[in-house]
Amino acid sequence: MNDTSTSPLDAALNRYRETLTVLDKAAETLTSKTIISVLIARDAVQQALTEVSHVPEDKLITLIQLDNCLKDLAGSITQTVSLVDWRASFNPPEAHWWWFLEVPDPRLTHFDWLWNALTVSSLTASLSLVVDISSRFWTTSPGVLGSLAIISQSTLTLFTVGGVLTKAGRTGIERVLWQLGIRKYFWQGVKLGVSGCLLVGLVGFRASLPQISDFFNERGLDNYIDGDWSSAMSDYERALKLDPDHEKAHYNLGHLYEDLQEFDKAKKQYRLAVQGHLDAAYNELGRLYIRDRKYAEAVSLLLSRLNYLPEDSPEVRYAFLKNLGWARFKQKRYAEAETHLRDAIELNQTSASAHCLLAQVLEKQDAKKSALPVWETCLGYADGRNPDEDAWINLARQRIDNQEKN
Repeated sequence: MNDTSTSPLDAALNRYRETLTVLDKAAETLTSKTIISVLIARDAVQQALTEVSHVPEDKLITLIQLDNCLKDLAGSITQTVSLVDWRASFNPPEAHWWWFLEVPDPRLTHFDWLWNALTVSSLTASLSLVVDISSRFWTTSPGVLGSLAIISQSTLTLFTVGGVLTKAGRTGIERVLWQLGIRKYFWQGVKLGVSGCLLVGLVGFRASLPQISDFFNERGLDNYIDGDWSSAMSDYERALKLDPDHEKAHYNLGHLYEDLQEFDKAKKQYRLAVQGHLDAAYNELGRLYIRDRKYAEAVSLLLSRLNYLPEDSPEVRYAFLKNLGWARFKQKRYAEAETHLRDAIELNQTSASAHCLLAQVLEKQDAKKSALPVWETCLGYADGRNPDEDAWINLARQRIDNQEKN
């Protein structure tokens, strides 16, 4: 096509110039009609350019000058209309920059690449946290609290990711930002801020899991007391899923396993509680070692913690000394056993176990007369619901009956 004054390119350039002139004169009172006329005129110029094989230099210079005028008016245009909404309606190609006008500030946009990279990194970390947190709630059943936590976090994260990383999401967010009066050169920073707030929120929620674990552990203990052992086990397991280092939940679960006669599982849980330095766990694990005839292991375990027991916990110290006396008795170290058991009785004179064990120690030391009143005390305080004391009740009755016959 020959380049003449009546060519489509000339006509398009003239129309573009005319609409720009009108726009420039009405810069203070722009309307949607004048703005869209300029943008459509620029579309026509672009279409005309694609239809010629060679564009003269003077026409290119004219186009550059007109484009610079349009860019100078970008601030007024973007303050008057939402190009985001217009783009959603017309869906122009990204190469048509005039539909994407904004007033850039090089000082603010210079680091957009960095804000984008940080946004993606933040969202990646958020997704990882959501996966980690959600997996902790999925035990036998997440429950109402777990379901709410999973749904809320997942929805919020997916909404943020979709808004930042997908085209439809970006369009929606950009429309909201424009309606809020936030300029385009702030948008990348705003997106980074949103993703950062999401990450901080998830980190905070992740940090609160030990407190939520406490709630499930306490609820499990209440269910255990009420006799609902199945619910108690589920609560303990959920507590440990949320906080694997929760020593009290390990201890409570071990106690429940012991009641169920699953002693290997009980010992495993007690060992985990011992790693958290829970005094009661040392006691229970030591007692199970004695039942398994692992006396040296029991003594070593109990002695390793004995000197660190708080002075204001006589019940704990009593249990340690009683178990130490029991282990020494089984090792036939009767003098040491008697010392530990008498120390235990000084701390708690109404608990049967130490009396029952001391009576047996005295018998082994040929002090049967001294053992008899201790057997009577043992029988007086013994509780048949305690498996260890139940066996000693029968032994105490035999000793007392034999003495009466003699």
